[in-house]
Amino acid sequence: MQLRVRHKLVLLSTLILVGVGTAFVLVSASLTRRSVEEDFRGRATAFARAIAATISTRAELQSGGVLDYEVAQIQAARDDVLQLDVLAIGAGGSQVVATTNRAARLPFTSREAAQVLRGRVVSRLADLPSHRWEVLAPIVLDGAVVGALAAAFSPDPGDRLVTRLRRSAIGLTGAAVLVMGILMGVAVRVVVDRPVQRFMTAIARLEAGEPGVPVEVDGADEFATLARHFNDSMARLQRFSDELQTRVAEATSELDRRYREVQRLNSLLFDLQRRLSRAERLALTGRIMAEVAHEVGTPLHSVAGHLELLRKDLPPALRVGDVGRRLEIVETQVRRLIDIIAQLLDLTRGVPAPSGPVDLNALVRSTHDLVQPAVAAAGVRLDLDLAEGLPMVHGQAAQLQQVILNLLTNAVDAMPGGGAIRVITRGGARPGTVELAVTDTGRGIPAAHQKRIFEPFFTTKDAGRGTGLGLAVTSQIIRAHGGRIEVVSEEGRGSTFRVSVPAEAPA
Repeated sequence: MQLRVRHKLVLLSTLILVGVGTAFVLVSASLTRRSVEEDFRGRATAFARAIAATISTRAELQSGGVLDYEVAQIQAARDDVLQLDVLAIGAGGSQVVATTNRAARLPFTSREAAQVLRGRVVSRLADLPSHRWEVLAPIVLDGAVVGALAAAFSPDPGDRLVTRLRRSAIGLTGAAVLVMGILMGVAVRVVVDRPVQRFMTAIARLEAGEPGVPVEVDGADEFATLARHFNDSMARLQRFSDELQTRVAEATSELDRRYREVQRLNSLLFDLQRRLSRAERLALTGRIMAEVAHEVGTPLHSVAGHLELLRKDLPPALRVGDVGRRLEIVETQVRRLIDIIAQLLDLTRGVPAPSGPVDLNALVRSTHDLVQPAVAAAGVRLDLDLAEGLPMVHGQAAQLQQVILNLLTNAVDAMPGGGAIRVITRGGARPGTVELAVTDTGRGIPAAHQKRIFEPFFTTKDAGRGTGLGLAVTSQIIRAHGGRIEVVSEEGRGSTFRVSVPAEAPA
């Protein structure tokens, strides 16, 4: 069991009181016994002298029968007298002339007898044959010691008195200890326990998370001083905690801001690296395409020209047969090769063409008319949802038409089994922009490929159905116009390409 401070103080004080009270009782009992013994000794000596004084002549001293009767009467009158001996002292020594006990003489040494002869009274406390006081008083006649009175007294009355006094002292001491213990407990509770309990309550509230808890202790004693210092320390600690929380919040905010800045810089760096890599690839592609255009373009144009001449030289009957069909296939493939080379050159050349106001709705309608036969042949429905009153866009009509054509071609290729395409024009989400959206119901683009579809030579089409340059050229044209392009797609549910370009500034 863990004792509290109040209990410890009360217990310690009680032990001290018990120790001091016990010592007091022992000392008091010793002093009382000594006082009782001295008083008893004085009264016994006075009694012996009084009896000795009653013998006034030597004849009385020698009349043993009379003295026997007198000492017997004295013993009968005093309960504490155990034995009386009347001694006659002569030249031959001392002899008992009267006694209350003929069987035994009170023992006194020759040294004690010599003291009696000099007129002194000898008294002592003897333990044998029983606990008693023994007194030897001189009998003086005519100025000379002629005898002695030896008496033995019982110490029982004194012992009973000492015992009563000891019990009284023990009882009073015990009561005093009990009362003082109770009063000490009350005093400790008021003076010590209550202030300490206030400190403990304040500490418990602080541990529970309640800030600024004061300790209220009135007065000018040590606890009040301690309470003031405790309250001052708690106030300083609270101010330090508030300041620390403020600093932590500021540091956290600054760290979060710097972290976001680092994220932004990392994103910019990654985009710059991606653009640099793209530029390097485009530069390499440009050099390769320049050589390809020089080495392949001229022969292809020559082959295309000779095919046209060969078609004209054929008899009309052959133009509609297998020969004409094969020539048409060869001519189609040659033109496809020429278009691929042209796209590569457009991608890498980067030579700006004259810009001006472009009617985006009119451009969409003309492109619709251009691709409608191919779209219908593929089993695809093409719908237009063009907003009226759109502002002109600033750009190059041929390049913007190339963007629309590429997006429609990709949409048709994404629906080999047929489907629907919807072209929407409207005002852009950003002020001063116009938005074009092309939505298809095709197979969609996997999420892992959506970040790469604008890279050169990357394609999701089957082998032999795409070069991977259409969207790359489209993205480059849109960026050159100061716009942006983005895709929203889900596998199996189609894709939507959104193009946003700046509107023509008002005159």
